Amino acid sequence: MSLGSKLKELRTSHKMTLQEMADALNNRNQNSNFNKGRLSKWEHDTDEPRLSSLKQVADLFGVSIDYFFDNESSSIESNEAAETVAAHIDDDTPEEERQQIINFIENLKKARK
Repeated sequence: MSLGSKLKELRTSHKMTLQEMADALNNRNQNSNFNKGRLSKWEHDTDEPRLSSLKQVADLFGVSIDYFFDNESSSIESNEAAETVAAHIDDDTPEEERQQIINFIENLKKARK
């Protein structure tokens, strides 16, 4: 899933128009200059956001900036599920084991479909 597709998925899952998203981003940071045209270009992958802008979008929707670059997690639901599961894993669990748990959950979801 492309970065633009992920941006659009986040926006539409929050039932926002491009203009509402631009307004929300500008209201959060007075030095921002977001507009619906720029956001549309990002969603259609005809332009790429700066990392600082992408961070503001991630903050707005409460996701990690990694969400936009993670090719394994292709939907908001799987990202949220992974975060929920990760919150219940002990702090001393190695990262490799955490990823195995998340992959196991993803495989169960795929098998269900």
